[in-house]
Order: sequence, then C-alpha cells, then structure tokens
Amino acid sequence: MNKRIEHKLELRKSDYLNFIKWLKKRNAYVLYPERIICSRYFDTFDFKMFKDTLEGIQPRKKLRIRTYGSYIFEDSKEKYNLEIKSSIENDRFKDIREDINFINESNTYYLKGYGLCYQKIDIAYTREYYEIDGIRLTIDTNINYFFKDIIQIIEKEKQIDNFFVVEIKAPANTDTNFLLNNFNFSRTRFSKYERGINRYLNYEDC
Repeated sequence: MNKRIEHKLELRKSDYLNFIKWLKKRNAYVLYPERIICSRYFDTFDFKMFKDTLEGIQPRKKLRIRTYGSYIFEDSKEKYNLEIKSSIENDRFKDIREDINFINESNTYYLKGYGLCYQKIDIAYTREYYEIDGIRLTIDTNINYFFKDIIQIIEKEKQIDNFFVVEIKAPANTDTNFLLNNFNFSRTRFSKYERGINRYLNYEDC
C-alpha cells in the first residue's frame, strides 16, 4: 500500500502553454514519455462512493481498472491493473493488483464496506510526466468521459472535459510548506470521477 501527498491544480486549456513555459524556467525535465491512460470506474448501484466523495466522508474508497495506450478501454494492448484508492484521515493509499483478466472482472466487483459495485464510466486522457525540485508532477490533457448504462451496460455518448489537471505527487514526509512555496498555484478538488459522474447524472436528466 503506497502512501503519498497529492495536490491538484485546475488548468484551462488556454493556459497550458504558459504552464509549460513555467516548467522550463524551473528546469523541470520529462520523467517519462507521455502516454494514454484509460480507467474503468466502479460504484454501487446508488453511487455510494460518489456521494462519499462529495460529502468528504472518511474512510472512503474508489475502485477502478486501469490500462494504457488506448482511449477505448477494450482496445488496449497493455495489461489491466485493479486499483483501490483509500482516503483515511487526510491520508491516501493505493492498493494495486497487476495484470488481471478484465474480461472476467470488468462488469461487477465486490468491495468490502460497499458491497457489489458496477461499472459506471470509462475515463481516458493523455498524461505527461515531469520532475521539478525532486517532486513528481503530471499533466492530464484531453480528458474523455465514456458513460456506461447501469442496466444494459452499453456505451453512451462521449464527452470531453474543458479543463486539464495538474497533479503534484510527493512522498508522505514532504514538507507541505515546501510544496506551497515552490508550486505557488491555487489548489482544487479536481476529481475526474466526480466530474464525470456529475456529467453522467446531468446526461440522465436530459
């Protein structure tokens, strides 16, 4: 179980190039080549995980299957990893089970504390990886939401987010003041799953 500090910054598409220029001025370097990430998120029938996130309830969890290299979940040629993200008293952890058979596990999943969970949404985006002042930083662009019908398990119309997100990921023992002083940007609660499900529910209302 990995433990770390995560800060998020909401980035307008029009500010992307200026942010890249700021990184260059700070001598940031590319840590890994950019790649496409696609995650299938699960929740209970009545969206308990989503509601827990909105209300800030702790402990809470998120459940997803993640793969790489394709904006379409089923078209990926890479392995599929099952990930459970836990939030407990302002700490965050992530458990990963690697190289699962998603054909058997991508429709429903039982999670202790939540019960039976169903596929709700696929979220795909391009991620860029940087390191600056010893801190890892990622930029997620071109965020796509693919909605799943709860009953029929059919794909609905795709939607694209109007914003990008920057994530600062630091070891748990990193001084918070160091992060705030060296990355002097407003923080945000940018949750792709939360934003995607909000869009899903609005779509259902239309």
